[in-house]
Amino acid sequence: MYIMTKERALAQMRALTATQALAMLVGWQSDPATRLLLRPPFSEWFYAASADLLLVPSIEPTRGDLAIVERGMREARCDALVVKASSEGRRTLYIAYGQWGRQENAWCHGRRLWLSPRGEAWLVPDPHDSDDPHLSMQLTERRLQVASHPPARDEQEAIDGLDRADAFLAQLWGDR
Repeated sequence: MYIMTKERALAQMRALTATQALAMLVGWQSDPATRLLLRPPFSEWFYAASADLLLVPSIEPTRGDLAIVERGMREARCDALVVKASSEGRRTLYIAYGQWGRQENAWCHGRRLWLSPRGEAWLVPDPHDSDDPHLSMQLTERRLQVASHPPARDEQEAIDGLDRADAFLAQLWGDR
């Protein structure tokens, strides 16, 4: 059990607003009926029906809350994005993608939001911490698919996309 501090409440607000903004940016509609179908604690998550995806705002350590998310994925039989807003240093999102499987779920950690100049959203490897430095996914209204190529052609374009995403978040959170 955690004691609610000002910092923890702010982190929860950032994770929640970032999850909602990400859904809006991509065009995912949250299905309110899901809250009736999923039991607590899963009922507080967002379900994007078009992507068959649970969106989980979280402030726990990246791998610390996965047991709960795993149970939610098994109950809903769908994939999940665990969205964490940084609480220290540069304000950004750290995302873990869980792909549901009949036997077990597969996880991809260390993803960050990347935006193209046209506003297309991708999940790309965090240059400082990533399980798989080559796995990227374009976020669309449909089910997530691993991309055959990264969205950036070179290192500068990769940095620019991360900077655009961070600027989007800073505007969302009123950090600038």
